[in-house]
Amino acid sequence: MFKKIIGGITKRDSEAINKAMPDVSLRHRLLEAIRGMTPRADAKWSLKLWDAGNTEFGELNTESEATIRAAIVPADEQAESQVVTGYLTNINFTNRVVTIIYPPTKREMECVYDETIEDLLIENRRDLIQVTGLIVLDDAGAPRKITNVNDIRELDLSPLLIDTVKVGKLVLKAKESITLEPVTDETKQLICVAHTELGIDAFARTRDALVSELSEQIGMLWQEYALADNDSLDGMAIKMKQALLAAFSEVAHGA
Repeated sequence: MFKKIIGGITKRDSEAINKAMPDVSLRHRLLEAIRGMTPRADAKWSLKLWDAGNTEFGELNTESEATIRAAIVPADEQAESQVVTGYLTNINFTNRVVTIIYPPTKREMECVYDETIEDLLIENRRDLIQVTGLIVLDDAGAPRKITNVNDIRELDLSPLLIDTVKVGKLVLKAKESITLEPVTDETKQLICVAHTELGIDAFARTRDALVSELSEQIGMLWQEYALADNDSLDGMAIKMKQALLAAFSEVAHGA
């Protein structure tokens, strides 16, 4: 069963995952446990799994988390879900309600979760947490409550290391690893990174989304500045071009 689920994750096959364990509650709990083993979006490693006969039966990599999430949360619910960051103040395990303080309004917000993510909640009993679910607004249009919570995790502000950037067919290799320090904005709802010399100013609600936005932005900067003729750039833009060319090299296709 475990091997079949890992195989489904490796092949990004939600149907195979569901067939491997028909019981929804048990499947979701196991998938949440496996998700804890997967590398985050900016990780530089992957995990290959072998059985007792030394035969490889699967791999968990930076794309596995999205596959697991798709198997747990229906596509329509994912599309409607939003992420809210807040300070954890209380957990009511009996009623399955997490209470957070929403920084922009400084008001308490109840988050109603399903038992299948209770283990995830216990693992992420931190100060600032990120809750994903369906947002209920108050009369002023501010979040009042979160229902159908499908993800709870700590706010991850650990350093972001840039080695390789892939955007479509464009592949850039950093000549020396670049470290960015994520911070939150004043509302605590956005994770931000910046690098003035390279023109980087990216932000997103989650770390995974930030990694994707950062790659897109660096790819755009490379196209718009590094590959541009000097005649089409002003003084500041030329300095940015020089910084980009000093920081990255483009990897030829097939290299």
